[in-house]
Amino acid sequence: MSDVKLLLVGDTNVGRPDPDSAFAPTLPLLRDADIRFCNLETIVADAKYLHPYDRSHLPRTEEWMLQAYLRAGFNVMNQANNPNTYHGHDPLLRSFEVLDAAGIVHAGAGRDLAEARKPAIIERNGTRVAFVCRTSVGTPEMTATVDTPGVAFYPVQTLYEPPARVHSNPGLLPIVHTVPDRGAHRAALAEDIRAARAQADVVIVSWHWGLSPYQIHPNAGAGEVAVMEYQQEMGHFAIDAGADMVIGHHSHQPQPMEVYQGKPILYSLANFVHDLEGFRGRTLMAILVRCLISDGKIQRLSYVPGIIRGQGPPDFARPAQVPEVVQRMSAMSSPFGTRFEVGEQEVVLTLEPAT
Repeated sequence: MSDVKLLLVGDTNVGRPDPDSAFAPTLPLLRDADIRFCNLETIVADAKYLHPYDRSHLPRTEEWMLQAYLRAGFNVMNQANNPNTYHGHDPLLRSFEVLDAAGIVHAGAGRDLAEARKPAIIERNGTRVAFVCRTSVGTPEMTATVDTPGVAFYPVQTLYEPPARVHSNPGLLPIVHTVPDRGAHRAALAEDIRAARAQADVVIVSWHWGLSPYQIHPNAGAGEVAVMEYQQEMGHFAIDAGADMVIGHHSHQPQPMEVYQGKPILYSLANFVHDLEGFRGRTLMAILVRCLISDGKIQRLSYVPGIIRGQGPPDFARPAQVPEVVQRMSAMSSPFGTRFEVGEQEVVLTLEPAT
């Protein structure tokens, strides 16, 4: 069993006329990996599969553009996310066909619930890695059922608590609580993690969750997006159920990293490339995560920091060249007790517990 290099990036939606330009600056980093994962935040289906009255400008990628993903080396994709069902079932079903024909392993959406829950499993160098995928962003109508297409949706309730001084300070923002389903959906997730464990050496839970920069959360500090209560609860639950790592996406910017029971939880992988019009003119932090799997276990995890201007691609750099990103990652992760070692080329997450 040889070493396996796993590379992880977050929200990816390429729809530009020259799709290879979305990946060209990062090809040296992408090529130094055996498994390359992204959250595919779009469907891959030509316009002829749309409903005649579909006028939505929400993410959709022409089928010929997928070749740029392949040339960049991507071979595993999360499909448990909200954009997957924006255009209805026919384009979603076509997207499955296109990804399958291209040999891309994907999970989190399917022709029925059983397929949506099925893990994506990829083998490299004698090591099998499984991805169990969920989304909590979107609407329950997106959910796959026993006989209809959709995504593997995990419901979460939101509760609002008035702060203690609201009577003397009318208009204070509420305290927001998020409560994940603790019944059938939790049992199903545990079941899927166990099933993946029986088939793979390493199990990763991929979760579309949290809030994006467009949304203001009163529990967050200035200029950041808070980790919701349900994210930490379910991140811990996934590890307790047998996952080796949890990776999140949807916030479009990095969120804290936590080490729980010696296992990493990356609350958001941030944007990689996103051709949604709303990202023009924005500047966001970016990370590219590297993971070394040796003897069937995660032995080392690090990230390369960067900056995204507009829709991307990111400008990844040495830590000394983007100290603001390194410092921000350290500051937002410190409440979780997370420790990093800053190197010349990357920042290494300390997986061992502090002594």
